[in-house]
Amino acid sequence: MRRIHLLLLITLLGLSSCDLFRLRESMPPSAEARWHDFATTVDMTLENLSFAYMDSRNMINYSTIFTTDFRFYFAPQDETDFSTPASWAAADEQDMLLILHSRVNDIEPVFELTDSADEISASRARLYRSYELTSPQGILAKGNMELHLKKLYGYWYLDKWYDYRLGNERSWGLLKHENS
Repeated sequence: MRRIHLLLLITLLGLSSCDLFRLRESMPPSAEARWHDFATTVDMTLENLSFAYMDSRNMINYSTIFTTDFRFYFAPQDETDFSTPASWAAADEQDMLLILHSRVNDIEPVFELTDSADEISASRARLYRSYELTSPQGILAKGNMELHLKKLYGYWYLDKWYDYRLGNERSWGLLKHENS
């Protein structure tokens, strides 16, 4: 019996000396994913498009930037050269982004104005941008796009997205097709 008490006492002394029950400092929280919950301007909708590609935590929000009848139109050259479909819907976009984020990290989209002037009215907008998507692996896609937006209930949504390939560069549509 004495041996058991002695063994128990030694075990308790050993456990108390290793700070097993000491409180530890918590890990600092990670920064919140950037996102505009209420895209009240055309620029906010365009930023949300970027945020969805930049941060995989925004995948859940991605479908909220589209109208219910949204369509993405692939570059005509991609349809011919790579047998992409002519277009697809918002559900296809959501699935594609999930797959893309599982394969590629740190995507950085850059949009620049083109020579074509944007057309913005009170409830509709047509934006013309060149784009480049990069990651640590290099350039993922490069081309031009035409975005048609609608304002519904005070918020802007993507309604149509036309992709245009630049020469032999990989287009955004081809990147989407490869990750669908």
